[in-house]
Amino acid sequence: MTVVRPHRLGGMLLLLYSVVLGGCGGSTRPETSAASAITVVDMQADSDRVLRYWVSTPSLEKSTTTPLRINVILPTAYDSDPKRRYPVLYALPGTSNTADVWLNNIDTIEMTASLPMIVVIPDGTFDADGGGFYTNWVDQTTSRGVANWETFHTEELVAWIDESFRTHSDRSGRAIVGISQGGFGSMSYAARSPGLFGAAASFSGAVDIYYNPVCHLGAVALISAIMTGLNGVPPFAPFGDPATHSDNWKAHDPGWLVGNLANTKVDIYTSTGLPGLPDLTDPAVVGTVAIEALLHASNRCFKQAADAAGIDFGWHSYIIGTHAWDYANRSLADYLPRLMVFFETGA
Repeated sequence: MTVVRPHRLGGMLLLLYSVVLGGCGGSTRPETSAASAITVVDMQADSDRVLRYWVSTPSLEKSTTTPLRINVILPTAYDSDPKRRYPVLYALPGTSNTADVWLNNIDTIEMTASLPMIVVIPDGTFDADGGGFYTNWVDQTTSRGVANWETFHTEELVAWIDESFRTHSDRSGRAIVGISQGGFGSMSYAARSPGLFGAAASFSGAVDIYYNPVCHLGAVALISAIMTGLNGVPPFAPFGDPATHSDNWKAHDPGWLVGNLANTKVDIYTSTGLPGLPDLTDPAVVGTVAIEALLHASNRCFKQAADAAGIDFGWHSYIIGTHAWDYANRSLADYLPRLMVFFETGA
């Protein structure tokens, strides 16, 4: 199998950011019965560690014709000790990416080889389209039909993983991370379900969609462009019209819900967009610079909200870094040791 490793994150998201936004300034652990909603359509074992599943669920109607990917990376010693249980890291992809990016574009397999941890990587898009923005859509009548991404990820998937693998099935042994749109997803899920994830991180994510008015306007433009340009659905299908459904936007915004993260280990990774040596050969460098700069503003809006609420969190802001895979690897290399400390000590 040929593995393609494009240099930039998010495919068409680069164009959407640079063109559309260029001028813009708690629930408890789900019942395990939710696992039965997931139907495994196909499965492939790449190695003793890497398992690939294709699944469908009634929560995502299009999955019956376009099965969703769930990739699972097991610890190296998983089979040698059948009684041992492991913590789990859920990793979410971004716009125009499938779950495979955490295997093919980010060095997740190599970086976790020596770590006693399971990594679970679900799709957040259908075949690298614009994605569902990690929410149960307000408009369930689009060409996507039933579109309940949050139900799939936080209820069905977590329950299915806990039933299928030897996990620590409580928040002290469960973390979530996302990149780009997935960074929004990881922080929104953690804030909306504080009893589910003990740790949450975002790599270059859109982590404020409402709290700061300027970031809210940028998020409205971004999400609208993704929905119409990549998904072919009405612009406000996921969250509703920002004027008439403002409460729903608030209810999913990590910045607005930041108080729910008071007991969660939070790490935010962001860069100013200044290119470095790895960017010099990237023909899309203008787009990757623009995207990261705009997302840096979103991250600063989240920081404003967290600081105002007195929430302790890890702020990892780099001067050099664009919206490119090299910097995703940089973030993951820094984050994994911090995550393992949390899994081992709770701190």
